[in-house]
Amino acid sequence: MNLRISILMLFMCLASLCYSQNMDTVYFDADWKTTIKANASFYRIVKLVEESKKHEVTDFYMSGKIQMTGTFSSMSPEIKDGIFTWYKDDKKINEIIYEQGKARSRAYFLDDGSPDTTVRIFGSNPGEERPEYPGGINKLYKYISKSFIYPKSLLKPRLVGKIILSFVVEKDGSIGDVYVKQSFHPLLDAEAIRVVENMKNWKPGRKDGEPVRVVYELPLGMK
Repeated sequence: MNLRISILMLFMCLASLCYSQNMDTVYFDADWKTTIKANASFYRIVKLVEESKKHEVTDFYMSGKIQMTGTFSSMSPEIKDGIFTWYKDDKKINEIIYEQGKARSRAYFLDDGSPDTTVRIFGSNPGEERPEYPGGINKLYKYISKSFIYPKSLLKPRLVGKIILSFVVEKDGSIGDVYVKQSFHPLLDAEAIRVVENMKNWKPGRKDGEPVRVVYELPLGMK
């Protein structure tokens, strides 16, 4: 009996050890599409954290250097939930905090690791072309004015102020990572996010003729 118990305990310990070390590896090409190892530019290691039921993800360049770390509450579909940090040459360059897929704060970092408080306007350097809403900026604000539904509870008295939204125009012109950089009122913030998330695809930004992801900031006056 003691021998059986010992064997059973040994088996359970081995199973637990194997489970705790069970990690998935996925390979991606330069456009972050899944591929085989031979064609990969990046690879991802995914580990399930049993306590939180979240997935800890670390992306690497094929050289072995870290590209990104983050936490997902779901991998299919992917739902970011936690702190995401991007690296270049082992230095932190960008950090975003997500809550169930919504970006809530964003920070950029200089080479020495200190926060970057400057704003570089994409399109100000040779070879760069800024993203554009179909028809231009006037069409964009016309769409927002038409689509924005002012909450009835805030009509009397009607609040006056400004919201600044930040979002990413993806390579295909779709909109992602929308968050409020400057808040005004929770209800108005939420409505502004809804309107921006439902925009049609933009003309993407380009660098040296190739489409690139671009962070775009949009001020919205409330009156």
